[in-house]
Amino acid sequence: LRIIAIYGMYLLLNKYIFNYKDKQYSILISLTFSILPFWPSGGLSVAGLPLITYSFLNIHKNNSNYKDWLTLMIFPFYSSFILSMMFYILLLGIFWLYSLKSKKINIYFTLSIFIFISLYVLTNYRLFEAFLFSSDFVSHRVERVNEYKTFFESLSSSMKHFIKGQYHAHSLHVILLPFIFFVFTYSIIKKRKNTLLNLLILLNVSISIWYGFWKYEGWEEIKNSISLLNSLNLSRIHFLTPLIWYISFALSVKYFIDNIKYKHTKTIILLLISVQVLYLYSKSDFVKTFKKTDITYSQFYSEKLFSDIDNYIQTDKSKYKIVSIGIHPSIARYNGFYTADGYLSNYSLEYKHKFRKVIEKELDKNKKLKKSFDNWGSRCYLFLDEVGYNFERTKEDTYPIKIDIDAQALRDLDVEFIFSSYEIKNANINQLKFIELFTDEESAWDIYLYQVLE
Repeated sequence: LRIIAIYGMYLLLNKYIFNYKDKQYSILISLTFSILPFWPSGGLSVAGLPLITYSFLNIHKNNSNYKDWLTLMIFPFYSSFILSMMFYILLLGIFWLYSLKSKKINIYFTLSIFIFISLYVLTNYRLFEAFLFSSDFVSHRVERVNEYKTFFESLSSSMKHFIKGQYHAHSLHVILLPFIFFVFTYSIIKKRKNTLLNLLILLNVSISIWYGFWKYEGWEEIKNSISLLNSLNLSRIHFLTPLIWYISFALSVKYFIDNIKYKHTKTIILLLISVQVLYLYSKSDFVKTFKKTDITYSQFYSEKLFSDIDNYIQTDKSKYKIVSIGIHPSIARYNGFYTADGYLSNYSLEYKHKFRKVIEKELDKNKKLKKSFDNWGSRCYLFLDEVGYNFERTKEDTYPIKIDIDAQALRDLDVEFIFSSYEIKNANINQLKFIELFTDEESAWDIYLYQVLE
């Protein structure tokens, strides 16, 4: 992600903003963008935006080569349509309409957009099929309950987003913001406007307002009458803001160099970027996550430990299903097990209801877990009151627990085994049989293997 982020931003800035001059600024601004804490689940949805923008601009200006077309055709396989690209395509369409002012259709640019959209339809065929053509498929998302905000709460959310960004698409631009607005204000006062910078700031203002007011109580009646508005989160246009802010910063640097003759110009810019880099490091995954949990990737996924479990069971993993207690289901899935639980953005409402029967009594004990599952439900986990919502407790922090689950509901889901990082004191009452305890020095977890009895 970071290699593509720095490479794509460097190409974009060097060619279309700094015009191959002041190359050092292209490098430094690209560096700041590339060390943002990108959300890994989004793939290239944020990190790759500069690269795909560079390719589209090349095609639009009839200055493309095979690399641009290859980027265009590979990109949809490594990015998310529902996170950022549906909104990027919308802006791309507006740009295409604007380009028609020349009264001449750019054939290659038009073809590139058509190919781009077609590939997203192809890579998301199940999504389009489910929402457009499958009358028998009902998504779990229709049961989502939005917590609506008052006008002033929505306004506050908009202002916070404009200043701080959003945690799934960090822009962390608060240090750059005063500089951008200084240049913006200066350009207006001196009547030497930078039209693109003004448009980008206006766009980010609009996105922040839309983001903050997406859950405004005034929408409630409309959303309740149109189920698609509950299924689609249209506030996710905020995923485009990191690209917009860093392009805005680059434009501000360019304007500052060209129009504000000051002997310490370079020093100011270099100091600002240095402070930004230090700030980004303080917000990095290493500091935020590893320092908090002290769990490495290898300890998290524990390949050797789960290989030992697989060797012990000695059955083709495709022949049985498992669920996890106290650890993320993605760990078992990563190690090749057939999981009946998981974190899914879209699955059937029928399955959610079947899974709920397993944990119904546990949900009744814990309002927070019940609210999370019933009102949201994308984490289809085996939630337990004594475990709560913390799935990163290491083996040193776990303790014996009592549970109250429906074993028959597990059997109805064809679940045969449970991988638990906790010892279950009342396993027999829940029709579970303890099989074996698996430990490994390099693993963050000890796993108790339980079998669901017939």
